Amino acid sequence: MKKEEFYREKKETTIGPLEGVRVLEATTSGAGPWAGTLLADMGAEVIKIDQPEAGDVVRRLPPFLKPEMPQETGLFHLSINRNKKNITLKLSSDEGAEIFKRLALHMDIIIENFKPGTMDKWGIGYKAIEQIHPAIIYTSVSGFGQYGPLHTRAGYDGVGQAMGGLMNITGYPDRPPVKTGNAIADNITGWLGAFVSVCALYYRKNTGEGQHCDVNLLDSILYTSEVGIIGAANANYHLKRIGHHPLTFRSVYECKDGRYAYLMPLLDQHWKKLCQLINREDLIDDPRTHAATVRLQNKAVCEEAIETWIKDKTVDEVISLLGSEGLVCAPVLDFAEIVKNEHIIAREMVTETEHPAAGKIKIYGVAPKLSKTPGRVRSPAPLLGQHNEEVYLGRLKMSREEFDRYKSSGII
Repeated sequence: MKKEEFYREKKETTIGPLEGVRVLEATTSGAGPWAGTLLADMGAEVIKIDQPEAGDVVRRLPPFLKPEMPQETGLFHLSINRNKKNITLKLSSDEGAEIFKRLALHMDIIIENFKPGTMDKWGIGYKAIEQIHPAIIYTSVSGFGQYGPLHTRAGYDGVGQAMGGLMNITGYPDRPPVKTGNAIADNITGWLGAFVSVCALYYRKNTGEGQHCDVNLLDSILYTSEVGIIGAANANYHLKRIGHHPLTFRSVYECKDGRYAYLMPLLDQHWKKLCQLINREDLIDDPRTHAATVRLQNKAVCEEAIETWIKDKTVDEVISLLGSEGLVCAPVLDFAEIVKNEHIIAREMVTETEHPAAGKIKIYGVAPKLSKTPGRVRSPAPLLGQHNEEVYLGRLKMSREEFDRYKSSGII
């Protein structure tokens, strides 16, 4: 299918399937902002609140696109806060809390990721907002959840990976546990935060009722544990670090050019094709390798055969040969290769936007594709307080005098 055929009924006037949904985001760091970004990518109006002057911590984290403007051109901030509006507000102050409540009345969804109890302490937790806006969807993102023995503990991405079992199954048996190269717990928690917010929005459409949504780093990683929990709890089967997925043998091999290829001949018909391709037909009916179950018990035989064949070929040669046979394979790309890859560019997973401080920047695109109401990167990550006047003077109808007073007192 061609791109034009997929999008043949696209409605050019829409900004995404969530157009018209209003989100107030009181977040910092990773997981909370990612939840807001997914909603924004799909067309929701997301207003992110930053603390006055300092802003979200990710604004100040290197690397920077322009070191002379660190607060506005941190790559992490530019990457995960696109498509949003930004206002500043001192939530910990009484005046800031009252303004938050005024804003909440205009919203469908609130997303917050402060340590449990913090928003309640400020008088803007779920119960306080529900009293003035019963239909609100209030999504709390945290390290350990809104209840449970550990719920008051702070948490970052690594906490979810550590306690959720992911670190313990990542890496090799003779080496320490390994954290993923990206913040996958933050990512997944943000995705689930967006997903559950939309689920609650659908429920509200049918009932008129809002609710409190609870997502956290630990639960999110456990949600990806596949056979980890069921195996340990029921079958005395314990996932361990083995360097690859437990359902297959080693899948990454170094090629002649120093690059790596990934291949997975999991199905018996794939194994047969691979054996024919690498001139090892003897392994098709070999009792050690003839079926997937026994191949798992004789991994060394399979790995040695593949390694012997692959080591004198380049990645491109390997992918071409395997691909021509319909086998599952891929080159292991670094990001310098990714931003130039023809397929990735065609899928608009590398896209461009114009930032007021950084100029034109390339950024990752929107992964889910909808044929009629596609999401897209409409605007870059906002400057700190960029939309203060638009939101406070426009949305809340503050007078200029009131706005200036809050600004001079450090509330805005």
